[in-house]
Amino acid sequence: MKAVSVPEDRMWAALEADIADAGLSHALRGRRGLLSPCAVVLPRHEAERVEQAVWALHIVFATPSLVAAALEIARGDGLPDHGLGGWMLGFDFHLTPDGPRLIEINTNPGGMLAVAAQARAMAACRPELGEPPEVEGFALDAFRDEWERQRGDRPLGRVAIIDDDPASQYLEPEFQLYQHLFRRAGIPAEILDPGQFHPDTVDMVYNRLVDFSLNFSPHAVLAEAWREGRTVVTPDPRAHFLYSDKRVLALLSDESALRAIGVRSDIAATVARIVPPTVPVTAANAEELWGDRKRWFFKPAKGHAGKAVYRGEKLSRSTWPTILTSPYVAQHYIPPPRLAVEHIGTSLKMDLRANAWAGRVVQLAARLYEGQATNFRTPGGGFAPVFTAGPAVRQG
Repeated sequence: MKAVSVPEDRMWAALEADIADAGLSHALRGRRGLLSPCAVVLPRHEAERVEQAVWALHIVFATPSLVAAALEIARGDGLPDHGLGGWMLGFDFHLTPDGPRLIEINTNPGGMLAVAAQARAMAACRPELGEPPEVEGFALDAFRDEWERQRGDRPLGRVAIIDDDPASQYLEPEFQLYQHLFRRAGIPAEILDPGQFHPDTVDMVYNRLVDFSLNFSPHAVLAEAWREGRTVVTPDPRAHFLYSDKRVLALLSDESALRAIGVRSDIAATVARIVPPTVPVTAANAEELWGDRKRWFFKPAKGHAGKAVYRGEKLSRSTWPTILTSPYVAQHYIPPPRLAVEHIGTSLKMDLRANAWAGRVVQLAARLYEGQATNFRTPGGGFAPVFTAGPAVRQG
């Protein structure tokens, strides 16, 4: 496993040629730290282990008893189930000598189309990397699948890509990539603030909000349209409660609990090995967790983007009461691998994200960074496309 690089100017020139939109390319480049001038080369057998892990997780989430238990744990039972509502899932892993370990699941894997364009640009600069995967077609098929599950053969009309004040969002250029994707397919698409949304004029919403429950008052109209089934919303709140609430990881890491609710024994063993031991932080285990905090990583149950996460060995006594009074989980700390990066002459930490649809990995992307958690502030860091190399492993 290694990271290769190209001069940034060459990468951006190749990316601009790929996107064929100078303004959009400039906007992506203006998000400093978003795209690293690196590509990660991953041994094929490592990629296959990630694919197998994602498939096992797909099977476990297809088990009705697991879904019911997970929604109850996450306090999402009772939410309307309109069909699927999950679109693509992003599975974040740390790679270890014993296989990938799942850190979290994202119901809205930001950066996917930006990395797809970045991969083509890197391959143009360094042809020895090989062909990048086709991503946009799968993304569009996944949106259409969401629509058909909820609306049958009715034609998909207007799509809205929605976030709060979208022009101010760090990933706003990617919203434009999705808008172009829909429009190239003949589907009208607009980028809207929730206040501009009206269910009578929008058939489907690609939801980029971080109000995952749609509880905030500015999102009330959208929430009502989703609850009543008037507008297809993806990802929707039910998907977030099911896949992304960190308390569900506690169930997934417990082989006995998985078996007890009817998960196949082989899948229960595989998933419990993939997911590091995870426990909700409670008054009952607080003293034990504090005393052994160096072994744990503390995360808010409904957090995102690495906010309010704490590495146990750096956790202060003054912060501990905040964790105790909020829904938090403690997860066994699995250190991320480090990769030597050519252009900065040092190494960076790496998280690996597998973006998947219906259990199939359609894109591998890396996050290169330095610090406690992934960020877009590290020189030379950011998203990086992943290319595989080496022979496939024969399955016996």
